[in-house]
Amino acid sequence: MSRVLNIRTNASPFTLILDDLNQRAIPLIGELVRRALSRNVNVVVVSFEATRFHPAVRNVSAYGDQSGDQILQDIRKAMDDAKESLVIVDSLYELSNTNNVDVGALLNLVAMEFASTLVGIYHQDMVPSQDAQNEYAPQPLELFKYTATTVITCKSFAHVLATKAAKQRSLAEPTHGLLQGAEGIVQCLDANDHRGIVLEAEFRRKSGRPESETYFLRTARQSDYHMPISGLPFGTLKQEFVTLLDQVPAYGNQEVIGLINAEANDIESTFNLGLTDKQKQAREGVVLPYFDAQKGEGGEGGRILYDMGAEDDFDEEEDEI
Repeated sequence: MSRVLNIRTNASPFTLILDDLNQRAIPLIGELVRRALSRNVNVVVVSFEATRFHPAVRNVSAYGDQSGDQILQDIRKAMDDAKESLVIVDSLYELSNTNNVDVGALLNLVAMEFASTLVGIYHQDMVPSQDAQNEYAPQPLELFKYTATTVITCKSFAHVLATKAAKQRSLAEPTHGLLQGAEGIVQCLDANDHRGIVLEAEFRRKSGRPESETYFLRTARQSDYHMPISGLPFGTLKQEFVTLLDQVPAYGNQEVIGLINAEANDIESTFNLGLTDKQKQAREGVVLPYFDAQKGEGGEGGRILYDMGAEDDFDEEEDEI
């Protein structure tokens, strides 16, 4: 993950980022841009939604009636004089459905011709359009997942904590946003947690074998970077602060346990699983069956003791057997 964030050569030629209204990819994209500019990497943003950019970022405006060929030409022009570039598309849905840009041609241009990195964002809460001419064609998202060398899914930290609390108590996982199925709800409470963002990453090796891991990227601080040198807008990174999710104290200890206890206290039950002191004393005074045989006072080992009654029929032949 550190190599992907720092735009290392051949770390991930095409990174697909999946987000939704409950957790936008803006914090992750901001960190990618900051680290790329700190290493003097040319950053090109193909914008369908964004309107504000850092002065060092080159913007290719794609909204409107521009054709796919014109967008590719603008990207090529923005990369011509740079040794290494980072190309970010802020809406792959618009790129493929509205402007009809061939993602394969875009990937060949960025990764093959210019040996650079392509990052694309796909909003999962966008309803895919149906192609009437070729209804058997795969959806664009499936093609993006197949082509990408790294797939990162963004999730809200608060929602991940709530999901873990439910699992600890063997409850159904909570749903958020559109998955709730509630009319009028598109974004849940605690969406876009300000503490950081959870990244579920899948890395595709050259052999085709995938490797998955979940990370936590907290909000960057000024102390995380060195002072910028002359000519660069940002200083280099001092120490990596993206960590595995399991190593985050809030995920493994206090906050999750607090959520579990809070939900357990709200449960109303018709019976009590605990015992009072009087009930414990009564339980200890109960004599269990065959207790004498267990202590060895009236039996031999585990032999069952039985006293015949007047109504019992004694059969000598069965007793001999």
